[in-house]
Amino acid sequence: MRLSDPFPNPDHPWLQPTHALDWPGMARKLVHDVLKLERNERVILSADPYCGGAMLDAVRQEIQRARAIELATIMHWTPALTKLRGADGNKTDAEDAEAELAAMRALFKTADVFIWLQNDWRSPRRTQAVGQSELVLEDWPGRSVHFHWFHDPRNLDPDHPANKAIDRVYQAAVLDLDYAALARTMRTLARKMAGRTVRVSNKAGTDIRFAMTELFCFNDGDASRASLAHKPSPRDREEEIPCGALRSIPVVDSVEGVIAFAGDFGFPAAGNGFNISAFIARGLRITFRNGRAIRLETGGDQAELDRLWAAETGDKDRLGEFVLGCNPLLQPVPGSTFQPYFGFGDAVLRLTIGENRESGGANRSSLHRWLMFTDATIEADGEVLVRDGKLTQAAHGAG
Repeated sequence: MRLSDPFPNPDHPWLQPTHALDWPGMARKLVHDVLKLERNERVILSADPYCGGAMLDAVRQEIQRARAIELATIMHWTPALTKLRGADGNKTDAEDAEAELAAMRALFKTADVFIWLQNDWRSPRRTQAVGQSELVLEDWPGRSVHFHWFHDPRNLDPDHPANKAIDRVYQAAVLDLDYAALARTMRTLARKMAGRTVRVSNKAGTDIRFAMTELFCFNDGDASRASLAHKPSPRDREEEIPCGALRSIPVVDSVEGVIAFAGDFGFPAAGNGFNISAFIARGLRITFRNGRAIRLETGGDQAELDRLWAAETGDKDRLGEFVLGCNPLLQPVPGSTFQPYFGFGDAVLRLTIGENRESGGANRSSLHRWLMFTDATIEADGEVLVRDGKLTQAAHGAG
């Protein structure tokens, strides 16, 4: 058995796990410590029994032990089913897609908790309806947990030693994390950035400034019913595990300066719209003035970059999100340039360009791309909170 694949079949005893992980322990952490699931709360699951089946079974057991109600499970698409839907997992007919979304919203009205388990990221077509749950959660008053388990997108073999090591990193980041210390660091960072001018720079030539609002989303591992009182936004109410992302949206008209890359940052620039990864690998500069990207330059095929940029629509030229990783246990592993969990580790910075619905923003665009920094220096009104990709003592409330 490969680790995240189907349940071990007792009729085939030669199928053995490649290495052992504590799925029951992680399920207990998610259900009892993160969600603090209460008696008779109604739970919807989103899951693929053939990818992450062990975690699915463990979570279902803990739901029963919490005396909650397993209301429904939204099954991910099998390879055959993906061919009957769009490449993004949604229905291809617009009216049918709207009808399905309306039905999902009606289903969620009957539930208190949503648990979204692993996706099969090895599939060439998406195995769940991309964007559908985000739209539902925008106006749903419940709370949710998204349990992620990403391997290196450039090496999808779960048996590869680097991916096995990433599995262990994730397990440690769930079970061994000092959640209270993480929450303190996040709130220190938010307090020191709120309402101030943030500057991001790095050795590749990035030097960009923007004003920060007072609003931050704390992915600190608390998705309890009590947390809803101080987590009013939809993004706040979807807790991601392993946790560690501090999110905010820059004041869009305040963005000035340059975002620059002198080479690849180790994994594809995730998101929607045209893929900028090839241009990043050859060098890319994005110049902002008065809150808009006015020029994109590359050491690669400039004509192709210009063509693809012109084809994007909406708020493509806006900075969308500021996401700073704060989990000290989500560390890269030898043999892989992948940042575990796409950069929620200590001081990994993600700036997104374009669409920012996911963080509760107003940008609407065909483009939503992650721009990752592992070596950023981040200052707030001159105080250095991150230096060369490492949180400073000031970020932890000391110094």
